[in-house]
Amino acid sequence: MVKAESVVYLEFLPKNEVKSLEIIEMTEDRKLKIEQFYQYLSNSYFPFDALCWALAELELIFEKGAKKYSESDVIKRAEKILDSDLDYDTLCWLISSFKVYLKEIGLYP
Repeated sequence: MVKAESVVYLEFLPKNEVKSLEIIEMTEDRKLKIEQFYQYLSNSYFPFDALCWALAELELIFEKGAKKYSESDVIKRAEKILDSDLDYDTLCWLISSFKVYLKEIGLYP
């Protein structure tokens, strides 16, 4: 059995807008990579809208695969993220989680 603190939940909205959830085990190596990238993002002070755009792209890569989405898909997704209640730290953590996982499975360069 996997403890709740040892998993990452990656959530996305496919075309039919039904929420899907993928649960991945949080290994020590994965956790360290996520924390390192999170520290980089949170200390870099990127504009909030730029982070929303980055998360939108990562979600679409996760959902559809690399380069299989349009700019209008990214804009729509980024607007939804921007309108959500995410704070800066949560946004940085989600981006870090997606980026590390997508790199591991070979969907992110």
